[in-house]
Order: sequence, then structure tokens, then C-alpha cells
Amino acid sequence: MLESILTPSALIVGFIAATLIGVSKTGTPGVGLFSCLLMITAFRGNEMFASGAVVPLLVIGDVAAVKYYHKDCDVSILKRLWPPVAIGLILGTIALCFMENSQFKLTVGVLASSILIFEFVRQKMGWTRVSTSGLFKTACGILAGTTTILGNAAGAVSAAYFSSQGLDKKSFMGTNAVFFFTVNLAKIPLMLAATQIKLKLGFDADQAQVMNSTTFLLTLVFFPGIILGGYCGRKLYSAIPERIFVPFILTLNFITAIYIVTSAVLSLTSAS
Repeated sequence: MLESILTPSALIVGFIAATLIGVSKTGTPGVGLFSCLLMITAFRGNEMFASGAVVPLLVIGDVAAVKYYHKDCDVSILKRLWPPVAIGLILGTIALCFMENSQFKLTVGVLASSILIFEFVRQKMGWTRVSTSGLFKTACGILAGTTTILGNAAGAVSAAYFSSQGLDKKSFMGTNAVFFFTVNLAKIPLMLAATQIKLKLGFDADQAQVMNSTTFLLTLVFFPGIILGGYCGRKLYSAIPERIFVPFILTLNFITAIYIVTSAVLSLTSAS
């Protein structure tokens, strides 16, 4: 399978995406969603497989991020967030088992952009109680778990939630690093299981592929990009002023989420 999908253009775009993943893990989390979109673009027609192929690369980047920022992690926030995230992971895996490649990009874009719009409105209207409510925490956790399975798009949701908790630049990076390290590790067995379930449900071999042995071969191919991006990300992190750090991440995620929705709608329209 590797030879058939790793075209020259896929190799170039995939390497750029891997580099941006490295940047997102050590410098600006806002580019993480865009890097995942690039990987999907690199393997057009195998979108769910591309989504799965990103996960081991994310874990490698997470290791570097945890190394640099774990001391600034606010564990109390994560303890409240992990249970609803687990529910979202399960729901997302179930949805993935019944979803086709043409459907999941639109789903991810709508979910991610919706939570970001809500966060912008919350800040504008001064709804401070929402950020401390159990309902808001649960909704963000379930959405994060669901969207991270359906396209690695939880960065938009986590950015909205962490910013609503008033985290500064260091605490944001530390909490974000530990959160995604644990979540991305949990996704690997779930995605492997989703492939087997889809095959048993009778999906076409290409439609069924979410994660398999080829995924980890691609990890070796794109690994240098993670290293390069990690180095660049550290430099970029030091260059971004504290006052614009979180707004910059939210804005970048929102633009990317809207782009996902637009490209998905255009793809579905042209297919029909």
C-alpha cells in the first residue's frame, strides 16, 4: 500500500505537514489543525487513513512538548477534563466505524468551528460563569474526544477550553502538551480497532483503512520533519508575546476550521 500512496507530491506535502506538527507541539499549537489538513490533502481519496497516519507523528511531537513544558502543566484542569474526553473518544470511534472518507472532513470542520465561535462569543459577551460550569467542561471534553478521533481536530476545542480557564502562556503550553500526549496515545488502539471493525462491516478495503502497519512505516518516512519542526517551534515560541499568544492560537484554529468546512462542502458538491 505504501508504494501506491506515497507519490512525489504526497511525500513533499506530507513532509511539510510533519514539520508543522513539530512546530505546533513546541511553539504554536494553532498550526496543528492545519498540519493535519495538509496530510489529508496529501493522501486525497484516503482521508481517514491520512488522519490515522498523523497520530504516531503527533505522539512523537508530544514527547518533545512534554519534555519542554510538563512542569507548567495544570493537572487539576486535566483531571476534570479526562473523563468526558474518554466518552468522546468512544463516541468518535463508533462514528468512524460507519463513516466514509467523503463525510468526515465536513463533520470535523463543523464541530471545531462551532466551539470556536462559541468561545469568541463567550469572551465578547463576558460570560464568565460558563467557563467554570460542569456543562461547559463536559461539552468541551466530549467534543475534544470526538473531534480528535474524527480528524485530529481537538486543538480547536482544547484551545477554547484552556483559554476559558485563564491560563497564561506557560501553563497553556504545559497543560496542552500533557493533554495531547495522553489523548494521542489512547487513539492508537482505538483506530487500529476501527479498521478491523470497518472490514467486518463490509466496507471497501480503501474505505476501511484508518490505521494499519503502513501507518507506522509512514512515521519513519516523515520523522525528520518532526525534528525540524520541533526546533523551529521552540524559536517561534520565544518570539510570540504573551498578550497575543492565546488569541493568535484561537484565530489560527478558527481560520483552519472554516477552511475545512468550505473544502468539504466543495468536495461533496463536486462529487454530486
